[in-house]
Amino acid sequence: MRSHASAVARVTRKRLAPVLACFAVASAVVEACTIFVLTDPNRALFCNNEDWRNPKTRIWFVPGGDGHYGCAYVGFDDGWPQGGLNTKGLAFDWVAGFMDEWKPGPEMKAVRGNPSQRMLETCATVEDAIAFYRTHQEFGFFRARILVADRTGASVIVGAKDGRLLVEEASQSRGFGFGRRTLDKMLAESSEPNLSNGAKILRACLQDGETATKYSNVFDLRTGDMFFYQFPEHAEAVKLNLAAELEKGGHHYDLPQLREQLTQAPKPLLNNMKRFFVDEFKPIPDKEPRVTERFRSIMRDASGGSLKADDYTAELWKELSPKQAEMQADLKRLGKLLSMTLVGRWDEDGQRSYRYRTEFENATLLQRLVLDGQNRIALIRSESIETKPGAGVGIDR
Repeated sequence: MRSHASAVARVTRKRLAPVLACFAVASAVVEACTIFVLTDPNRALFCNNEDWRNPKTRIWFVPGGDGHYGCAYVGFDDGWPQGGLNTKGLAFDWVAGFMDEWKPGPEMKAVRGNPSQRMLETCATVEDAIAFYRTHQEFGFFRARILVADRTGASVIVGAKDGRLLVEEASQSRGFGFGRRTLDKMLAESSEPNLSNGAKILRACLQDGETATKYSNVFDLRTGDMFFYQFPEHAEAVKLNLAAELEKGGHHYDLPQLREQLTQAPKPLLNNMKRFFVDEFKPIPDKEPRVTERFRSIMRDASGGSLKADDYTAELWKELSPKQAEMQADLKRLGKLLSMTLVGRWDEDGQRSYRYRTEFENATLLQRLVLDGQNRIALIRSESIETKPGAGVGIDR
């Protein structure tokens, strides 16, 4: 659900509510998804309805490496995973809509980037996941809860209650979220862990309206098979296999076009899907310091809610003008602007493009700025956002 995915921002539900087209920080989310586990001694299925406004949904595959398992992540075009599955048969997803006091203890370890992503790539079992959340910071628990399940059918719901970490373990079929009442009723009738039953329950728990369900998925935690539904347009699932996809290397699919894209060459990972993407960019000589200072001034204007129409093309100003208060609040969460370093510069289609590594107190952003032939800003976009260890920046799930 859009928790996934971060707390003042993912809350969580899903995981980063949509990232602003401009400064790419998520806004608050309260709508929940529906997540459940179907299990018996022979099978374990992890099922999810992803509810949110953003129709740009994706699945991406990040192969394993030194110290991290291979994983598939699901979510939106912000690159902040809302859920996922790893090669050990561990899966997670988020439900938002819980408001509680929560502040990780000072003894908890800070993590770089998305905590649930760090959890999935380093944990093999529910017990591992519980140990992770007992010892690592996850600020999203103040308004969201995560469901984690492993190949044995064991599951845990982790969140916050009365300012303390909530840990609810189980070994039977169960779930929660938007469709809780319908889910509980249908599980009482049949909790058989087969694809037909999972799809039936997902369909019955669909959300409509502004935050309608954007995709539904079923993960077989023992085989690594992944099934995706686009209800109500398609009743039949599209099947993927985690191991087979990881053999293709890092790549992604757009879920609305999944059927057709499976017949094409794999699409490479986008920048915001890569692990620690900002590390790939090194400083280059800044031969246009006035542009950098102008960008810095633009950020100050945005923080103060005082953007100037003359700085932008008419098209971009139409998009940004009504969002000034929202952008101001998002930038406030990032904390003080510390530095802007040029890491890319190129010309394209008569426009000048610049890429900056922008350091705030609470996060590092990779941002792109485009100037047209009249020196007006035609594009300003965050290509990646990485929360700093110990920073409670909310990235809505």
